[in-house]
Amino acid sequence: MRIVKMMRCQLVFVSIALACGFAVAEEAPNPHAGHAMGGAEMDEQGRRLYGQGHQVTDAAADELRGRIDQFAGADTAMIQQVMDRMGSNYEWYISDLQLRGDTGVLILAHGFRAAGDDIFRQRLAPLADQDPTALAMGMSMMMSEHIQLAINDLEAAGAKRIVVVPVVSNRYNSLMRQWEYIFGLNDEPAYMAVPRVESKVEIFLTSPPADAPLIAATLADYAREISTTPDNEFLLLVAHGPESAADNEIVLGMLSNLVGQVQESVGFAAVGIVSLQDDSPKEVRAANVAAMRKLIEQAEADGYKVLVITNLLSARAVQAELRRDLRGLNYTFNAKGIVQHDNFIRWIEASVADTLELNSQSSL
Repeated sequence: MRIVKMMRCQLVFVSIALACGFAVAEEAPNPHAGHAMGGAEMDEQGRRLYGQGHQVTDAAADELRGRIDQFAGADTAMIQQVMDRMGSNYEWYISDLQLRGDTGVLILAHGFRAAGDDIFRQRLAPLADQDPTALAMGMSMMMSEHIQLAINDLEAAGAKRIVVVPVVSNRYNSLMRQWEYIFGLNDEPAYMAVPRVESKVEIFLTSPPADAPLIAATLADYAREISTTPDNEFLLLVAHGPESAADNEIVLGMLSNLVGQVQESVGFAAVGIVSLQDDSPKEVRAANVAAMRKLIEQAEADGYKVLVITNLLSARAVQAELRRDLRGLNYTFNAKGIVQHDNFIRWIEASVADTLELNSQSSL
């Protein structure tokens, strides 16, 4: 198995999957070879492992406490409660079982709860009609079997190469690092040291959307939907944000580029950015919320109408909590997620196509 990590060379005005380097994982035998369509039972919707919960042992809790700051003082029962709330990790094979193809597409996603997952799957239907396509849903904190099953299913559908598309805002977060570990691209896991994937075909891991032009265009459309007089409006772009301060500095640069593209496109009088660092310690998030409220209060004092958008992937993410954070302030909010826009499918299609083209060029 060879795994190639596709990376973008620049932050501004570049295609999603421009490659500037790669990492190679060692070959490993595939114990699932020859298994038609995975090894766990598939339900009538094409899902495997759906609804299965996590069993947090004392040993697992110790490992999680060692890697996740928020778990440092939590006992096993408390960690079990958190994992239960996260829902199951599962595979969802979304192409017709009769579809065959040389290229398989594997979409990795955090998960958006049952209703959100179903909407997400529907949005991907055009892609699933073209190439064998599977979803691996969940945080992969304690397991990777759902990802392995997706790879098995894509191989069984005839895939000679698999393009893995991580649906996460950017690569500077623990979830992306866990996925990279699972694909042999990081030495250390971000969560538990789960089994790494094995495959007999070549695998390409694309870059997350970050501050790509298609994402900026999506945000510009969402801003226009709530804008009336852009030359008298302040637009605030709010992000979920990473845990660490170092990652947050990088993410703030990406957000600045994104909102700059939106401002240039729409013509807002002023713009601002906030990274909530939603999974950081409470005091870190609270400081970011306080700074966000001050930005809005100052914009209103300056005579601007305040508009708020996010680069969150789903409309079912932290928007409800964000509304509570902004209670008592005057603003107009568009809570739509990136995946609701047609540009989301365009981004995935472009990411897959560019990755394959770049690999073809590099092999000449």
